[in-house]
Amino acid sequence: MPLTVVSFATYLVDINVSWRHDDYNALKFVKAIKGDPVNLFAYVPVCDVIHRLEQANAEEAIDWFGELVAMYINSQNLGRPLTFVPVPNSGCAATNEEVPRTLLLAQAAANRLEDTDVWDGLRWKSVMVPSSQGGTRDPQDLYNNLSVTKQVPTTTVVLVDDVRTTGSHFVAALAKIAGKGVHCSLAVCAARRVDYQEDLPFSVREEQFPQFVPR
Repeated sequence: MPLTVVSFATYLVDINVSWRHDDYNALKFVKAIKGDPVNLFAYVPVCDVIHRLEQANAEEAIDWFGELVAMYINSQNLGRPLTFVPVPNSGCAATNEEVPRTLLLAQAAANRLEDTDVWDGLRWKSVMVPSSQGGTRDPQDLYNNLSVTKQVPTTTVVLVDDVRTTGSHFVAALAKIAGKGVHCSLAVCAARRVDYQEDLPFSVREEQFPQFVPR
């Protein structure tokens, strides 16, 4: 099934352009979402409120993400019940007890919506090399290394990740749970990577990804 991926910011990777304040603000928002250090401060717009972000309150960015997701879900009048499914971080494997940080994002969204819950049932069969460090973005490789560790939900599912680069993690996760009979057509993430400056680094973007059919 095709997948709609919704993001709420962009993070710029082109160092050869003159960065604007909002380019830095969005990047620091992403760092806070991922649990990386936030230098100095940034201003992050969330549902018409501007939040000052710094290292001391960096974990609040997770709740801001939940607020953004809840705003979007409510605007779409999606049916209930819904189940948020975190895509595991690269270090979260079935062979260890590491808890995905994306679980916090999924919980933050579920906490702001009625008749929703979270299903943390995806793990890598073996620890992945992070994509940012040269790890694979091939959907087939990702699909092959994913495992379902719990009984799948019977409700409609929304996939959750921190950021999107190519979308391969989302489509691989969708194929894995769809093969178990799960219905999912929507994924959400805090931000998407871009190689160019957008007019509004903080903006809701909907992107359509075709169905990935594993071999």
